[in-house]
Amino acid sequence: MIIVKRKIFGILVFPLSFIYWLVMPRRLRGTVMEDLRQWSRWKHLPCNLWGFSYFMGSMPEFRSVFYKRARLLGILSRWWLPGKTNLEISTNDIGGGLIIQHGFSTVISAEKIGRNCKVYQQVTIGFNHDLRAPVIGDNVEICCGAKVIGGITVGDNVLIGANAVVVKDMPSNSVVAGVPARVIKHLDHVRDLTE
Repeated sequence: MIIVKRKIFGILVFPLSFIYWLVMPRRLRGTVMEDLRQWSRWKHLPCNLWGFSYFMGSMPEFRSVFYKRARLLGILSRWWLPGKTNLEISTNDIGGGLIIQHGFSTVISAEKIGRNCKVYQQVTIGFNHDLRAPVIGDNVEICCGAKVIGGITVGDNVLIGANAVVVKDMPSNSVVAGVPARVIKHLDHVRDLTE
């Protein structure tokens, strides 16, 4: 029943999505296409205008990311097609392909987030007492309830486990967990975050 409702809402939002697609600046379109490609692979939907319309109509987390990227378009449509409540994104330098799954009670205030990252619910990425924010690499997955705090660097291809508290630099190609977080496994291959 939920999927039917989402498809109907996607159809109703199609004209607006088409207008967004037409007026979207070229530099923004490339980044939104990276987002759309990752979301489409994750949800097994087509990566085209219909997929864009479906996500705009049925996924408030997708809308929140889109509005952050599309600033003016977001301001114009946020009042009648809102993004996810309790999802705060204040990072301006976000690579394409960002997926936010169940963005409830999530704060994203990094200095920079790389490409193809995935963030789950109740995650905090933010400042420490020195007002320094973390730098998140490419292909990083931050699981439920994790905290990434301070002027640290999280390398590429890192999986941060649920409820981990990351307060120091983490190397690329690793799995980290615990309080405080530490490397529990080194990865020898790049994982596909959409699976």
